[in-house]
Amino acid sequence: MKKLLVIANPNAGKIKKEKFKDLIFKEFSEKYKTDLHFTRYKGDAKDTTKKLINHYDVFVIFGGDGSINEIGRSLLYSGKPLGIIPGGSGNGLAKGLKIPTNIQKAIDIIKNERIIEIDSGKLNDDYFFNIGGIGLDAWISKDFNDKPLGRGIPPYVLYAIINYITMPPFLAEVEIDDQKKKIIPEAILLTFSNFKEWGGSAYIAPHADPSDTYLDLCIVENFPLPLALVNLNKLFNKKIDKFKYYQTYKFKKLKVKTPSPQIYHYDGEKGKWASTFQVEALPLSLKVIVPENY
Repeated sequence: MKKLLVIANPNAGKIKKEKFKDLIFKEFSEKYKTDLHFTRYKGDAKDTTKKLINHYDVFVIFGGDGSINEIGRSLLYSGKPLGIIPGGSGNGLAKGLKIPTNIQKAIDIIKNERIIEIDSGKLNDDYFFNIGGIGLDAWISKDFNDKPLGRGIPPYVLYAIINYITMPPFLAEVEIDDQKKKIIPEAILLTFSNFKEWGGSAYIAPHADPSDTYLDLCIVENFPLPLALVNLNKLFNKKIDKFKYYQTYKFKKLKVKTPSPQIYHYDGEKGKWASTFQVEALPLSLKVIVPENY
């Protein structure tokens, strides 16, 4: 019998710990020798997975993109599949994989064990599986981590408005695959996308494909404020590439330099300040369990 470990963020979702525990053992125990671990601190999912990587055949995470990132980086190139039970605010990665937020349906998908391989991204010393970036989305992630106002989409919207108004555009020199160089005089954001959306159905990279061995660079340049409201719908109907101030490029390796330090994010987690950013696609580096309709 295969061994399965469920790592759960106790603050994820709306289900109580005891009810979740009962459900996990009821659903998985017929097929797997099942264990459950509730995380106790930031980084616990990463540490636990790394420590127990050789003791289990399947790893499952209950949490949001940040929790998925922790366990995913420990499973890179391991050959061990990752099952996802979404429990975050945006659930960008889960949505990209067509995994429903309904816990029972997500569990059924894991039990079916349809496995595919997806790409990952490396941004300086951190990894991302959905999206990383510098600029506006990084500032939003910073505020969401530093000044939490609760769960859900509304805090993201509030921080997006505040930072759009207050964050100064920045100069960025971009080198794509050691060849193409671009100077962006007034960048608002540079996003590195493996999947199409940040979460909350906001599609920043409508042409991204997590199994094409490439990442998508999405650039938004500074634009007049009135155009923000007029073109906001393009972000949600997958037509952001029709926006005049938007550019996108496929890449395997990318170098970004900025005159002044910028903060970056990886899967919504606050990264470090830097003036040089090395971004790399890691082709087909993570096995994930997906539904039949993916």
